[in-house]
Amino acid sequence: MTLARDRAAGATPGERFWRRSLYDYAAMTAEAPGGREGGPQEPERFRRFGALPRFPLPAPPAALAPSEQVPSAAFHSALLHYTNGVLRTEFGPTARWPYHRATPSARCFAPVDITLWTPGHDGLPAGIYAHDPAHHALVRLRSGDFDEVVGAALGAHLDGAVGVLFLSTVFWRTAFRYGDYAYRLCAQETGLVAGNALLVAEALGVRGQVHHQFLDGVLERLIGVRPPQESVALALPLYARGGSSRRRSAPVAEAELAVPAPVERPAPSPGHGLELCPDLVELDRSARLADTAAFGELPAREGAGAVPSAPPVDLAAVLRDRTSGSLVFRVAGPPVPAETVRRITDRLPYAYVSDARPHGTPSPVRAHLWTSRVDGMRAGVHELTPDGPVHLGDLPLERLGVAAPNIDYRSVPAVLFLSGPREAAQLAFGDRGFRVLHHEAGVLAQRACVLGAAEGLAARIHNGYDAAVLSRALALPEGHEPLFQIALGAPGPDERCLLPVPGQTLAGSPHPEGAHQ
Repeated sequence: MTLARDRAAGATPGERFWRRSLYDYAAMTAEAPGGREGGPQEPERFRRFGALPRFPLPAPPAALAPSEQVPSAAFHSALLHYTNGVLRTEFGPTARWPYHRATPSARCFAPVDITLWTPGHDGLPAGIYAHDPAHHALVRLRSGDFDEVVGAALGAHLDGAVGVLFLSTVFWRTAFRYGDYAYRLCAQETGLVAGNALLVAEALGVRGQVHHQFLDGVLERLIGVRPPQESVALALPLYARGGSSRRRSAPVAEAELAVPAPVERPAPSPGHGLELCPDLVELDRSARLADTAAFGELPAREGAGAVPSAPPVDLAAVLRDRTSGSLVFRVAGPPVPAETVRRITDRLPYAYVSDARPHGTPSPVRAHLWTSRVDGMRAGVHELTPDGPVHLGDLPLERLGVAAPNIDYRSVPAVLFLSGPREAAQLAFGDRGFRVLHHEAGVLAQRACVLGAAEGLAARIHNGYDAAVLSRALALPEGHEPLFQIALGAPGPDERCLLPVPGQTLAGSPHPEGAHQ
């Protein structure tokens, strides 16, 4: 169906974007501005905060362990550094993406920023703080206790929360190259960062809860996000063991809440350029919520719920080692043992709380694995179920529908695919469903990347696939769409060198500048 026919048929911005971003991927990216790193359109990778008050954080730890005091400066240092801080810098003859974080990011554009509400601790007053990853510091935006207004905006009671992370997207960081398609990339990366925050928080002895739904205008004014340049994408209340958000019984409308005047912080520089991205702006506007009565929920998915699963023993080291592979993803070495693959797939199901589904029910995201060079596992397509991988049949590469030009699929042992119920999400959340599903899939995608890194494997996320062909190959149910493709394999030769951030010494590290063996 063409875009003109979409509009004539009364399709919503979200429905049109689903079709365009999945089924017109090549055409959509071809229409993008195509900005280049180092060019005049390139936005700054980090936000400037001017003269706003700063609170430098202590050196992040070399290893993650449950915190003795939550919240504390040490807790915030570990949580924010390993969730969204700069972990490595890139050098080499082809180095052009210098800042590498714990999560994959398209060309390392890193469009996701983190803002924190904290009840305060010694030396840090209660308030709203922006995370400055370039300087490993908190920047105060507002002082005061805002748990009540934040809870009302989330439609929840936050009793006992030790903090809330707000994930927001600065669209132009990615859109200057990818145009409207950046909305999908930003939604995927928000999910990746959220998944990473859940892992890091758990390693620190804290549980996070995912809130996709909130009163957008309230949170925007509270933390200083300016639409359409930016958008609050997701909120993560944090609780010590046993704590949990509770839904409010009565709905709350944005107009009922007394929110202070919008906080002022320097706007991203240079200009946002989103006049070139009308579909992105239209969809983000259409996805907004102004009343918690409009919150939705996916139907409970059949099947056993996931059980809590601890992150890798040395999560900090795994995150520092995580890689998406070289520019051309070409796998080195012999086939991967089936035991290695099963340690990834068996630990992929993850029990976390999300307002997108009934409490205690499994993720709406389905997972499939295509194998080619895995010793002890049949080649072809497998569906990942609570009872283990189920072989659906042999399938040659040519019939899979994958088309990433910089992945050497014939060398890749396995490719993981994550899919979600588009139709159900559109019914439950309206046009917000697009980002909700990509967030949910991103949580599992980051978990797969981390589990792969723990096994010494690189994980390359790429959206280069024919969605129609791939859906048939995976035998997806009607209304489901493939959301992530993740190639797994031992890293091959790489002309780049990724090193710890110069001058950054990790607390407790026996190696200078946080270097690891």
